Amino acid sequence: MRCDDKRIYVTFDDDRELSKPLLPFLREASAKERRNCRITDYKTAIYWPDLDEQVGVDWILDVPEDDVLEIAGFKTVIFKRS
Repeated sequence: MRCDDKRIYVTFDDDRELSKPLLPFLREASAKERRNCRITDYKTAIYWPDLDEQVGVDWILDVPEDDVLEIAGFKTVIFKRS
């Protein structure tokens, strides 16, 4: 994952790279703050600790968050009362 002053770039495990325009909090951040990020939530989010901000991979992929969680192997379990 990297950012320049206009876009965020994310490279996936299969070497695909997607980019999107920076969100407002990243446009306002310094280059140093944009560089200080980590992949979190079992590789489903990017977190910037200096900014205390996070975006999900669903935003990068333009898909619903539930789809990302399902692909990542997380399933919603609904318990029924008997």
